[in-house]
Order: sequence, then structure tokens, then C-alpha cells
Amino acid sequence: METPNDNGVTKMQEIDVKHWVDVLAERLASKNIKEHVINGGMAASGTIHIGKTRGEIFLQAAVANRLRKMNKEVKHLLVIYTQDPLKAKPPLITKEFEEKWRGVRILDVPCPVGCCENWVEHWMTPFYKSYRKYDLGEITFVETSKIYESREMIETIKTYIEKRDAVREILNRFRGQKYGKDWIPFKPLCPKCKNISTTKAVSVDLEAEEAEYECPRCGSNGVVKLNEGKLEWRLEWAALWKVLNVTFEPYGKDHAAAGGSRETCTALAKEILGIEPPEGFPYEWVYLNGEAMSSSGGISFDFAEWDKVADPHVLKYWYYVSKPMTHLEFSVSKIPQLCEEYEKAERIYYGLESLKDKKIEKIIKRSYELTHNEKPSPEMPLQIPYTFALVLVQVTPSGEKQIEEIVKRLMRTGHLKRYPTSDQMEQIRIVMERAKYYIEKYAPENLKIKVLDKLPEDIVESINPEEREYLAKLADRISSRRFTPKELEAEILEIAREKGIDVKRAFQVIYKVLMGKDSGPRLAPFMLSLNEEFIVKRLKLLA
Repeated sequence: METPNDNGVTKMQEIDVKHWVDVLAERLASKNIKEHVINGGMAASGTIHIGKTRGEIFLQAAVANRLRKMNKEVKHLLVIYTQDPLKAKPPLITKEFEEKWRGVRILDVPCPVGCCENWVEHWMTPFYKSYRKYDLGEITFVETSKIYESREMIETIKTYIEKRDAVREILNRFRGQKYGKDWIPFKPLCPKCKNISTTKAVSVDLEAEEAEYECPRCGSNGVVKLNEGKLEWRLEWAALWKVLNVTFEPYGKDHAAAGGSRETCTALAKEILGIEPPEGFPYEWVYLNGEAMSSSGGISFDFAEWDKVADPHVLKYWYYVSKPMTHLEFSVSKIPQLCEEYEKAERIYYGLESLKDKKIEKIIKRSYELTHNEKPSPEMPLQIPYTFALVLVQVTPSGEKQIEEIVKRLMRTGHLKRYPTSDQMEQIRIVMERAKYYIEKYAPENLKIKVLDKLPEDIVESINPEEREYLAKLADRISSRRFTPKELEAEILEIAREKGIDVKRAFQVIYKVLMGKDSGPRLAPFMLSLNEEFIVKRLKLLA
């Protein structure tokens, strides 16, 4: 029989299962590549939402950091598409704003609310401020507007134009509406109105590196340089592979469809640009309330918002423990659940909990390790359950002394074994700030707590003599000793059985005398979060 290692996993089990990050990194490491250039792309078309970051930042960061641990040369790039036309629609913007700026290069579109210089700055600044909190490793940001000014990109544009017949043939394989023989693979930027959507190149002088253009938006025509414009999306993606020397890039499942962008770009890379396409794999989208998140359509949860409601490690862990093609459903009501899953993973990693299925346990441990860039704390960090924090911020008086009161209650419940250090106190403060923000902005009604000041007569009349005895006995037990949440829950169940009261009804009665409702937050932690004198007095009120 095999002897388990320190984590309780046998060698056979270690062989049986590998994390998707390790499998992919090992495959890439086996290739004869001097420098791994790992790329993602971010459209600055609107809100930078958590769904977009899954497949364009987090997956890349996981692989990049693993390769670095394997002593490989790695460059992690994130291309920001700043040379695109405005495509945003209401409700993200007003109808008037859309009509005025549609098709204009987003770098030239003003800030939609007038708080900064332009459209790109408005949406990207919160992202740039937030991403460092996720400990994603070194990332180099590259804007397409800068790439189009480079000599490498100009030469690639010229290659496309020189081979336009072959380029057209490749694109037309996958298009319903075919490009005609007069089509030129270049979209000029109108110097007058900054339209980069509907302009047309009517002729090109490759020696002068200029294109003659027409702009239907403002009616102008003239000549622009080849660094003053952009390529159609599929041409652009393949060009970026060449110019940036990309060796690995995941892509959304829509690009992976037959005849999709990935297939087209692979053909362009091989047949026109003379390069091998980068390694890659498709990833699933993240859905918000059943709909695919969309930056330009305003269906999203902002990446910069996450850190205000929860620990960044929670989101990172969710993406790492899930295989890239796993369909992920998100809603703001799911945030407490995701926090609980991360907290459970942390307890499993540090040996406080275990699973019967050692394969799943190993994946959870490895996901937690990767979430912390393979450098988790040697000791179990202080853990304040998010769901309990949601309760504490609602049942303690707000003000300067709220954190001190919260600390007292955490010590009473056993979440704190001793008075916290200054670092732990700061951690508690951050957890409570996030919990308070979530309650005020996002919490569903069932998580909002209002403790009754007085018991209404109808509640008093609804509780029978046996139930009153049950409440009084529970009050005596609470006043006699200190309980952990787990111990108190066991006590509630034991007394209910002694009194012959149905378990569901036993819980309902307590919720009723405290909140006037049949249900609420987890009962035992909720009760322990309240003032002990108040709890005892309220439970004995009907005796």
C-alpha cells in the first residue's frame, strides 16, 4: 500500500491528475522556443469586465508564471486595441453620443462623461489601477495605435497589399459577402473626422507608403500614410502575431468556430506572412445573469469593481480552478458563494479540511498555489468568512469604534484566538470595507439584516408554549458558556429534538423573534454576531 505524502496524496494519485496550467506549460516548455511571447488582447470599447479578463489576462498570467518557474524566458503581452472605431451602444452611452461618434477612432472620441481626456483613458485607467492587485506577474501593455506606427507593422501592411489577391481569396473562403477585385486590405484613418470604420482606400503607392482615401462620413478625400489607418480584424490579428513574435495566445470560443477568426488567421499566417501561428486554445465566456458579457453592449461586471467587493484572489482562484472551456455563470448574488469556495480551498490547502476524492483535492490545492503564484504563505492566513463579515457590518454600530466591536465579536466566535496584530487588524478592516460595500450596493434582500427593536404582537401570538420553552432553554445555554458557530448549531438542533420541535420550525422561530422573518443569514454565526445580553433577553422574552 502506498504511503501518502504530507498532503495526504499518494504517488499514484499525483501521477493520475495534473492541473491544466501544468499540462500546458510543460507542452510549451518542450518546444524549441528561445523566448515565449504570451499574448492577450483587450478591446478598449467600453467597460473592462471580469469576463474579458479571464481569457485575455488570467489564463496567460498562469501559464507565463509557470514557465518562469521552469526557468524559461517569457514575455507576457497585453495588446490594447486603441486603433478601433467606436462601436458602443446604449445603455453604455446615450443615443446622441452614439450617433455623433459612431465609427470614429476611439482615441479621438471624448470621454463619455467628461472626467478625463478621451474614451480610451476613461475605460482603461480603472483597469490599470486595479490589475496590480491581482499579483499577475510582469505584463507589458502595447497599444495598437503605437504598433501601427512601427516599421514592422508598415512592412506587414505592405505585404498584405502586395499579395492582396491571395489575401482576398483566403478571406473570401470564410465570408458570406465577398470582397471584390478592387478591394485594398487597408482602412485609412480620415484626418478630418477621424472615421476609421467606413473609409475606403481607393489606390495605394507602396513606394511612397501612401494610400488615397475616401470618407463617406464627412465627404473628404485625400492621401494618408500607411501608418495612418488599420487592418481589418482578421488581418490585424495575424499581423500582430508576426510583429510581436507571439508564441502562445488563447482565444474566445467564437474565434474557434469553423471558418472563424482563428482558422482564417492561421491561413493568413502560413500562406501570406510566412510564419507559424502561435500555440493556443479556446476559452469559454463568463456569463452575467445568463447573458454573455459585452463591453460595448453594457452587459458586464467591471474588473475594477471586484476589488471593492471581494479579495482579488477569489476571482483568480475561480478562473484557475476551472478549466478554460468551462462555462462560468456569474451574478452579483454569487459573490458570497465564490468567496466561500476560495475560503474552503484555503482550508484544504493548509490541511484544516480534506476531501474523499484526492484527485479533486489535489486540483484545488494546486489551484490555490497557482493563485498565489506558487508562493502561498507558509502558515494559514487569518480567515474571516465573507458571509460572516456581511453579517458583522450590519449588526455592529457604525463609526470609529465599529472595528473594535467587530474584533470583540470575532474573538467571541473563535474566529480570532487572540487580539489581532496590526497587519491582521488592517486585513479585518479591508474585509469589512468590502462587505459593507457589497451590502450597500449589491446584496440581495435575503442578505440584508434588520434586527427587530421590539417584537410585534402578531409574532408573539404565533409562537406556542413548547416553542417558548425551547427559546428559553437555548437562552440559558448561551448564557452559560461560549460557543463556536458549529457548537451553537449543534445545540440548537439538540434542544429542538428534546422539545419535539421540527428542525425547520426551530430555525424559523429564532429568525422570527430576531428579524421578524422565517429565514435569514446562517443562524449560528448570525446569533453569535449579536450582543450576547440582547440575544439572551430576546429569547427569554416569551418565557
